[in-house]
Amino acid sequence: MSDPNLLQTQKNEVILIIKESGMNPHEFQLIEGRGWLPKVLHISSGFDFVFGGDSIFCSPGAEQITQEVSQLNWLGKSEMLRKWLTYLKREIEVPDLWAALSQEQELLSIEPAEAVNTPFTADEQVQIKKTIEEIRVYITSTYSLASEPLAKVNRKLDYLIDASTRVGRIDWKNIFVGALVGLVLQQLIPSDSGFQQLIGIAGHLLRHVLGGVIPPPLLH
Repeated sequence: MSDPNLLQTQKNEVILIIKESGMNPHEFQLIEGRGWLPKVLHISSGFDFVFGGDSIFCSPGAEQITQEVSQLNWLGKSEMLRKWLTYLKREIEVPDLWAALSQEQELLSIEPAEAVNTPFTADEQVQIKKTIEEIRVYITSTYSLASEPLAKVNRKLDYLIDASTRVGRIDWKNIFVGALVGLVLQQLIPSDSGFQQLIGIAGHLLRHVLGGVIPPPLLH
């Protein structure tokens, strides 16, 4: 039985192809030995690319979760590796719109029984502005945004601060939730663990300004 492991030159080429794709080789692991077919694992997502004898198996594929391509020599496998990296980037960078919609409903459901659509007090407006500025700093320090997306984010946040001085607290809640989830739906920021933290701070803020007594914690 032939050894399924890759030649050292082939292993080196795998790293070069990953670099060419614009991705960081440190995000990947080459797994081989112990009778396994060699594979390149994307560590954080669990997606992988498996080298068979004359075939490859990869996840994600072009149009499905898994894909198999047969009758390939090494040149064909390396070309498929390049294609797989494009599929991988597509799937790990795209926002989870379903999760964003679910989080929107969760935030919209926050409304204590005693909440009424009264204007915010001066102290509440200060608290809202402080929290929105914390959110601004968090977004800009967490995500590498180009100038145009960054400008859109800043306009949304500035509008939320201004709206808190003009509309009632329940109306503002709806504007706030729509703007926050809109950052994901418009693909300005991803729906990743960082966005989960924003949802958490949003929930604290809403409970506070809609009738709660505990001020929201600062983002870290």
